[in-house]
Amino acid sequence: MEPVYNLVHVVSSGEYKTPLLATQVFERAEMEATLPGPGKPLSVQVWIILPMREAIFSKATRSIIKNLEKRCPNVPIKLIGGIGRFKNWPRNLILNLFRKKLKERTIYHCRGESSINEIIFLKKMYPQDSFILDVRGYWPLEKFVEEDVYFIKDMNAAQKARYDEQVNRLQRSIAYADRVCTVSEPLRKYLIGHDKAKENTVVIPCCVKETIADTNRDKIRKELNIENKIAILYLGGTQKYQNLEEMTIPFISSAIAQTKQAVGVFITNNQGEMEALLNKLNADMNNIRLLSIPQDKVGQYLTAMDMGIFLKVPSDLKGFYQPVKLGEYLSAGLPVILEEGTGEIATILNKYDIGFVVKLYDKNQQEDFDGEVAKTIDWYKANEKEVRARAKQFVQEHYTWQANIQHERNMYMETLMETGKVAPAN
Repeated sequence: MEPVYNLVHVVSSGEYKTPLLATQVFERAEMEATLPGPGKPLSVQVWIILPMREAIFSKATRSIIKNLEKRCPNVPIKLIGGIGRFKNWPRNLILNLFRKKLKERTIYHCRGESSINEIIFLKKMYPQDSFILDVRGYWPLEKFVEEDVYFIKDMNAAQKARYDEQVNRLQRSIAYADRVCTVSEPLRKYLIGHDKAKENTVVIPCCVKETIADTNRDKIRKELNIENKIAILYLGGTQKYQNLEEMTIPFISSAIAQTKQAVGVFITNNQGEMEALLNKLNADMNNIRLLSIPQDKVGQYLTAMDMGIFLKVPSDLKGFYQPVKLGEYLSAGLPVILEEGTGEIATILNKYDIGFVVKLYDKNQQEDFDGEVAKTIDWYKANEKEVRARAKQFVQEHYTWQANIQHERNMYMETLMETGKVAPAN
């Protein structure tokens, strides 16, 4: 018989505020709670560990939680506060209380090193429980991109010391965990070879809830005055690791300069910073649309676009990427424009013919750079009639939570059995 268990997703302070958590934790949890099938948990909850002042006094936090509860009505959300100057009291008492109420054995699906470190003390109190560490990116390296450090070999002594400290923290978290999962096969192999994760580490990509119908496509294109244009989209923030100055803005500027048909669309929560970057690089603002869209409407605006940009400069991180925006672009029918050498995504795009791989970074002459952009435009024109349907079909088969939940449940059940702590329930 299958093991009986409760499932708790654990999120650490601050992360619950980011828009991607709605799809990557909460919609995922809603699917786990409602989708029938082998290994369905008895219950699914999300625990958010945060400062007590946010848990009690923050209006912004209450608004976020209210929206998430509406989005995921079958998933109770528990706020677990602590006071830093009192060694985070009463956080551990609250965690223990919530765990006691669950009664049956429990799996904690911990998003990142911080969350597993917050709750690992429960392992001694409830030895029948299991802990999953979900590594969604290689944070020890990503922390240094803001300092213009893309390769370990380029770190100075102080940076290398900080990097080693973060790697040690990750490795301790992996040692705590009964199982590790991550977003891509290259990152899985790196965690096994470099950070001592076990061979049974599982890949679960950054999925979406569903594909998005083109119902409002024409209406939104008219609203944005892009009816007859090729709308090239960037969705995301203005952080250094997004490589906007090096890759994305130059690509869109080149497309606009080469053809009267192209328009660049930037959907971001950081409009001011994005506008400053665009002006800094002399972007043609007459052919730029800069938008800030409520999270629940972003998908509709994505369907109005024609292609999505994901361009990364060379780095030690480049092979690991499997971003949320990949599924978001494809779920709206957008082919993905990708810089060569970015993880395993190029293989996926080429295999299913749902995107175009460019090689921009080594193009030192503008005419060579423009040539790569021109190839992209030509590819899109040749594929625009069929590529939207191909992209959505790929997502339905591979990148929805429904397509991956059983794989995830299998991991949970295997973990309960592998630990040797429990026997199957009768």
